[in-house]
Amino acid sequence: MAARGLSNRDIEGLTLWPGEITHSDLASFFDLSVDDVRWLRSHRVAANQLGLAVQLCGLRYLGFIPDDLVAAPAAAVARLADQLHVDAGAFAEYCAQVKGRTHRDHVGWVLAHAGWSTCGHGDWKRLGDWLVERALEHDTPSVLFRQALDFLRTEQIVRPGLDRLMRAIGTARATADAELFDRLAPLLTAPTRRELDSLIATDPELGVAPLVWLGTQATTASPVAITAEITKRTLLDNLHAERLDTMILAPERRRQLAAVARRSTPKALRLMAPERRYPILLAAVIEGHGAVTDELVQLFDRALGITETRTRHQVNERIQELAAANVERLALLDEILPVIINPVLDEAAVGRRLRQRDSDRLTAAVRGDDERLPRDGGHLELIEARFSYMRQFTPKLLAALEFSASVTPSETLIAIQLLQRANAAKQTRVPFDVPTGFVPARWMPYLDAARDRGDRVGFKHYWELCVLYALRDGLRSGEIWVKGSRRYANPASFLIQPEDWDRHRPDTLATTGQPPAFDERLAGIDTEISELLDHLDPILAAGDGPIRIKPDGQLQLSPLPAEVLADHVGTERARIERRLPMIPLPEILIEVDQQTGFTDQLTHAAGSTPRTEPIEHTRNLYAAVLAQACNFGTTRMAELSGIGVDTLDWYTRWYLREETLRDANTAIINTHHRLPLAKAWGGGTLSSSDGLRLPMQGKSLTARSLSRYFVDEGITTYTHVSDQHTTFGNQIIVSTDRDATYVLDELLGNTTELAIAEHSTDSHGQTLATFALFDLVGLRLSPRIAKLPQKPLWRPHAARQYNDWEHAGPLLRHHAQIDAIGRHWDDLLRVAGSLKRGNVSAALLLTRLQAGS
Repeated sequence: MAARGLSNRDIEGLTLWPGEITHSDLASFFDLSVDDVRWLRSHRVAANQLGLAVQLCGLRYLGFIPDDLVAAPAAAVARLADQLHVDAGAFAEYCAQVKGRTHRDHVGWVLAHAGWSTCGHGDWKRLGDWLVERALEHDTPSVLFRQALDFLRTEQIVRPGLDRLMRAIGTARATADAELFDRLAPLLTAPTRRELDSLIATDPELGVAPLVWLGTQATTASPVAITAEITKRTLLDNLHAERLDTMILAPERRRQLAAVARRSTPKALRLMAPERRYPILLAAVIEGHGAVTDELVQLFDRALGITETRTRHQVNERIQELAAANVERLALLDEILPVIINPVLDEAAVGRRLRQRDSDRLTAAVRGDDERLPRDGGHLELIEARFSYMRQFTPKLLAALEFSASVTPSETLIAIQLLQRANAAKQTRVPFDVPTGFVPARWMPYLDAARDRGDRVGFKHYWELCVLYALRDGLRSGEIWVKGSRRYANPASFLIQPEDWDRHRPDTLATTGQPPAFDERLAGIDTEISELLDHLDPILAAGDGPIRIKPDGQLQLSPLPAEVLADHVGTERARIERRLPMIPLPEILIEVDQQTGFTDQLTHAAGSTPRTEPIEHTRNLYAAVLAQACNFGTTRMAELSGIGVDTLDWYTRWYLREETLRDANTAIINTHHRLPLAKAWGGGTLSSSDGLRLPMQGKSLTARSLSRYFVDEGITTYTHVSDQHTTFGNQIIVSTDRDATYVLDELLGNTTELAIAEHSTDSHGQTLATFALFDLVGLRLSPRIAKLPQKPLWRPHAARQYNDWEHAGPLLRHHAQIDAIGRHWDDLLRVAGSLKRGNVSAALLLTRLQAGS
């Protein structure tokens, strides 16, 4: 692997002095110790002292001494000159006089004093062995290169030439491939190899290779799709995917190899050498098993949800029909009641007058048995009408998955296991004494009625449906989890394990800013509440401010005034817009890349270096990006650019991945963040997020029907934007999910230089749980909340402690359970640490919390 695996920008940054050194780096690397000053002053010439000082600090800062000393940043030279009490101009004199052998001697003196050494044969051996171990964990060359630089700096070894270092990385990657194959050899028996090879051979029944079929995701939650996922899981179980020793393959390396399998054609995999092919296929099998299991559970949840929603609509329609029928009954009742309560008429006269009414009208007003709705409006009855439809997939699904409970005892799990055994025995009846504690109260009358009339078949139907919906709710909340799943795994596995918590606790306290004891946090809350009440009480006492108390004791807020712009703003805006040139989109892309280097982040999924010339490679990347960004696809781009459609498809598949596009976007945001104009808009510490509903064609498990926004189905893109107008986060979410579930994910996953500390949303982006998690991780949530005066206001102590605030104190009507918070403070800190470390996503954790009882 040659140095051309690095971009020209990278090579320039790795061989020259940086144009500017930050203040923090100046303080860290360009401050001389007492020993440094004593050694430097042993050289009598002032120019030599300053020249050696620049090389000494440059070595510690860069890991090597640049050849072009003249380009050393003036701020660094001035800082060192000030510490040595010499003229900064002496450095130019040193650069002009010290050359050749003298300069080499000086470099040797610097290395000796700093305790650094050049990379000798033994060091190369150590570096090579160390790189092999890292390559077994992660195969990306750019990552290995950064890790190699860190290793050299830690070991105080001068960084060797880039060509030689990149060749060492290439050798390490090849050695790691061979080493990985040797470690997997015990698993790769002859039968296992044949089974793996069968995955990339075309299957006559499927019409494609099984590996391609395994990677095809379902688009609808139908019995056919669920059965197909069960078949996939059975295939993977037959390959012993769950029992394969995953400890040999590091998680990141396993994901990388599986990504190569997804993007490679079966033919390309068949042509690979065995030591490369089998680890890739093995990783694909292991990763595929978890993915298929998650998708199977998702399809089950979606199928039951569709049935529930459709039948609920039917219940609503039935209720509306009955309401319309009741209008006529009420009209008839208005006519009958005056006759019945008339004191002048005796009973015979009342009867005669009532019987004189239209008999057909009276008959129509009699409520039939079908109009006497049960407690749930007949919901479970309508679901039971689709029982045969659900039986097309539920027995197979229950047989394919292994369930466990996160709480014991779990009556839901006992019922699931009973149903599994009944399905295996093909029983159409179950005893009347089966567990029913998990059955909702609104559905229990159905089971009681079936039991009373001795209807074992009907009882089995209703009980089985209750078990299935209890299973769905248990999977959502985490009470029930699935072995081999990732998203639906044991909730305890999402958090830092208790035995590891003591080791991670100090780090968590430092990164979140939380105190170790809740009493300290409560003291801070009390201080903040007191300050706010001190500010609010005089405003309420005046009675004419933007916040007032109505006669009924409720708060009233005045609308925020609209921003008024000066008259000249519109004129100036139009004048500036006229001066802005119309630049072709490709030129903008090229210029942005020249300033930000975002294409350097678009790396090959397998870590390969481009085989085309750099200019041609970059051109192909631009074309692939534009084809996707402009949404006209690679075929149209091929017609416009003259680049082959196969080439564009290949670049799109191998280079434009979610992780690389995120890195490219980060590079753009970081460059934009450093611009003076961006700082005029904001400091990059405030952000906001909102969802955009988008209709879509075709079928997708993420799409939902929402008549308010879509004719058919659609999705929501949930976007995070900073106060500098840069988009640093974007998620595709289900349109019927609350936005608040996803607010925190992009903030915790922010890898840009934006130091986001405060975030704003609309009402849909906040819940009490969201507020709590924001506070735990050291961030502030500042949403715009609709109907804010109607929301409950909480106090941590008894009401009498707020008597000093005559007007504001009584508004705090709700008492928070601070004792419960105090008891579980350490658990809450563990949740915060797990979120900060990325053990679990905030969306997944919130989903479990909100679905729990």
